[in-house]
Amino acid sequence: MGKLRLVLLREIPEDETLRRQWNALVDRVEQPQVFYTHEWALAVYRAYHATLHPLLFLAYDEQAYDEQAYDKHGALRGVAALATDASGKEASFLCATTGDYCDVLSSVEDRAAFVDEVFGGIEKLGIASAALANLPADSATVSAMRRAAANHHFHCFARTAYECCQVLLGSLERRGGEKPVLPRKKMLRRFVNAMGREAPVRLEHARSWSDVQPIFPEFARAHVARFLATGRVSNLARSERRVFLEELARLLSSSGWLVLTRMMTGTKAVAWNYGFQFHDTWFWYQPTFDSDLEKYSPGFCLLAKLIEEASENTALQVIDLGLGAEDYKERFANRTRKTLHVTLQTSAVRHFGAIARFRVATLVRTSPELESKVRSVAERLRRVGKRIRERNSAGTLVWFAARLRDSLWSETEVFFYEWDGPAPSDTGEGELRLLDLNQLAAAAEQYAEDELTLAYLVRSAQRLRAGKEKGFVLMNSMGTPVHFAWITAFNGFFLAELNATVEAPCPEAVLLFDCWTPVAARGHGHYGRSIGIIANQVRSAGKQPWIFSAATNTASVRGIEKAGFERRYSLVRQKVFNLQRIKGQPPVSQDAPPAEVSAPV
Repeated sequence: MGKLRLVLLREIPEDETLRRQWNALVDRVEQPQVFYTHEWALAVYRAYHATLHPLLFLAYDEQAYDEQAYDKHGALRGVAALATDASGKEASFLCATTGDYCDVLSSVEDRAAFVDEVFGGIEKLGIASAALANLPADSATVSAMRRAAANHHFHCFARTAYECCQVLLGSLERRGGEKPVLPRKKMLRRFVNAMGREAPVRLEHARSWSDVQPIFPEFARAHVARFLATGRVSNLARSERRVFLEELARLLSSSGWLVLTRMMTGTKAVAWNYGFQFHDTWFWYQPTFDSDLEKYSPGFCLLAKLIEEASENTALQVIDLGLGAEDYKERFANRTRKTLHVTLQTSAVRHFGAIARFRVATLVRTSPELESKVRSVAERLRRVGKRIRERNSAGTLVWFAARLRDSLWSETEVFFYEWDGPAPSDTGEGELRLLDLNQLAAAAEQYAEDELTLAYLVRSAQRLRAGKEKGFVLMNSMGTPVHFAWITAFNGFFLAELNATVEAPCPEAVLLFDCWTPVAARGHGHYGRSIGIIANQVRSAGKQPWIFSAATNTASVRGIEKAGFERRYSLVRQKVFNLQRIKGQPPVSQDAPPAEVSAPV
């Protein structure tokens, strides 16, 4: 092998010759993956260049290298697409947060020499640590990294990251030499028939950008909605992720590698998979489904039908189900492929600290109860740390003092208001609508950087699934959600501010609660307008609208009174250590027995 010349770039060039030679190297690795392609790296660079700083190492044959052009003479021998954080001291794979597999590219024969050159390069740059995620355990890079780390004063620690489920199509059991025998066949047929009552269930594949572009927003919104329904925030709520997938679709579709699959019944899409067909593999990359049809397991049905279709294509050998240990994947899989998380440290202390943390985390995961408690404590510490970073020293001390005082003694007063009209003139912009999961998803996309609003949307999605309360959303003239509110039966409502269950002052009382305006939409009167319209609708339905507010929340009190609510009474919670008392009593209607306030300790 000739001597290698290492070239360092701080961008991903949009150069056709480099693209062609880069992808030729992809074809020479042990198991080629779409995640290794120039198109993938370019899409990452286009979407995340504001936060990711590329560190692209290209290795050329020294004798054939032409400094004025990227590998005009076919001399490209290696590609390592890395990135650094803002400090420039920590490195990772450029595609670590987007690719299910990450690796350096070269022939197997060149791998050890190329990896050694790359490690020498990052050593010269003063990079103190690297976290190289999703490296296939069966790659020749693993042993090359261990040797190169020793040569360049890095401590290397490799641990198992994922066991990626795969379906080897040639190994599927078949009946009569035809379709493969899939798990839960009867259930699958029942669910498909149920979803196809009005029109047969079928798969549609969009491969060109012109076909993908109009249906991509529908897929993204469904993914965000599905995650909210399960109490999580989808990565597609963030605009960078949507930009990445759109750019990736543009780039990959020109090579025929992109497949955005929809499972359809008539004109309605019920499940999606943003995936790829690359070499002999169909990749199950980012699936989702319509949460309204969850009882029919549409995602499971989509994967089953995709496997059936793939088994009829002789060019396909594998369905790769990618990262994640979901149960449904294991039902289909007949083999796995392991990936590693490799850390490199110049500091021995940090190296052994990383090993210790991994061992402790592994031990904690053996007990689900202990793991839950540890996660809870870690989240609390994260929130406290965030507050400390956001405040100066004096502000932090004041906050801690207030928390300590409240833990010993506190008094909270809550005002209760009854709506007495008149009906709001409703001259503001936009309209009030009943809340659904799709609108929550739209809000998550709009306010992806607002952590408090995202937490509210997750909470609201859980309420929608429970179906016991009714939600509303105010949409402005641009179709953007700007305020949310809920109504429920007053009687027996648990009021967190009082840590008590309250009784209704009259049988027909309906309570407005958990109203929320995202930070970016505040200061425009959305709160008062929304609750006024809701109160008028409640009154029109023959019920009596009520609302409450902490006495100290002057903005809320002002909005409530402006909307036409009249203050009727208040309750006060006095807390001393772990004991509490509720003072005050709601007025009693002539048609109702005396109300009580329950105050659990």
